Amino acid sequence: SSSLCHPSLSLLRAPPRQSSLLLSPMPCASYNLAGAGTLYDAQYDSVARRLGTASSDGVVRIFSTRGGAQLGELRGHQTPVVSLSWGAGSFASLLASSSEDGSVTIWREVRPQEWQIEHRLHVTGAANVVAFCPPEYGLALAIAGGDDLGTVTMLIRNERAKAGPGSEWQVRSFPAHQGGVAALSWAPSTSPATMATGPAVGRAAALAPCRLVTCGADKAVCVWQTDNKLLDWRKQFSLTAAGFSGHPRDVAWRPNVGLPSSLIAAGTEEGSVAVWVQDMDGRDWRLQTCWQVPGDVRRLSWSRTAGVVLGVSFGAAGSALYREGPCGKWEPIPLDA
Repeated sequence: SSSLCHPSLSLLRAPPRQSSLLLSPMPCASYNLAGAGTLYDAQYDSVARRLGTASSDGVVRIFSTRGGAQLGELRGHQTPVVSLSWGAGSFASLLASSSEDGSVTIWREVRPQEWQIEHRLHVTGAANVVAFCPPEYGLALAIAGGDDLGTVTMLIRNERAKAGPGSEWQVRSFPAHQGGVAALSWAPSTSPATMATGPAVGRAAALAPCRLVTCGADKAVCVWQTDNKLLDWRKQFSLTAAGFSGHPRDVAWRPNVGLPSSLIAAGTEEGSVAVWVQDMDGRDWRLQTCWQVPGDVRRLSWSRTAGVVLGVSFGAAGSALYREGPCGKWEPIPLDA
């Protein structure tokens, strides 16, 4: 069977990173990956009906989660495929993949189980992570670059309404982390004030400002915000914490749970996990809590529907689940709970 890994950053030499399957709504199924080589990433689509896998043989495989049957193979990369991202909403027919040589491909399912290339792009260095933005902002793909400048590249389609081979694309990039970008995560599109109460709620926008959190080889965790066209990105905050040591390996923005606050989690190679909270949009971020896990952090994952559980994978095969307890502390959930 294949082990699930992640490529090394050029300067961090990060060991294998486990996938984000930990808290996905996963039907019980097994998947035949014989001959695929090392498995670098695996992602469910937005409704958990299909699983996409990225492996060292350069092939993207798609499986049904109901029984595990293989539905297709997407071939187009010349080096190991290291990251995947499914589109959602009106863009659910799209799947993005990236590889060690900086090649990024957006695939479109034109008919059931029939895929064609929608767009291709090449970035400098490895394309470590790809992630589609929430569909409410339109169609945009964020790419975490492994180049020395640590560039985040945005691939943005001008037309928001429909996908098609004639669509026009724009590329914007900005330097984020000297030495390479390790990970990134989009903020949820729903305004945190949507389900809150009080006189300010009536004035709150239903759509939250478009934001992104990144981490990289410079040991920084940064929050970025853009305009409504996703073209002009600026850094809002750098998140720090006493006891949060080592190179960050992953970041994860919590899904909106109807509260006015936002949460970001990050984990490092030295086993530090930190959670920051922003009580309301526009206010400063503050550290909520920080703790250690018994191994280097590989991947963080929030439960999809409400973000009330945080999954942490660490070391060669370790994992743990945490939920928020009294006074903002995150407590481990017994595996038999």
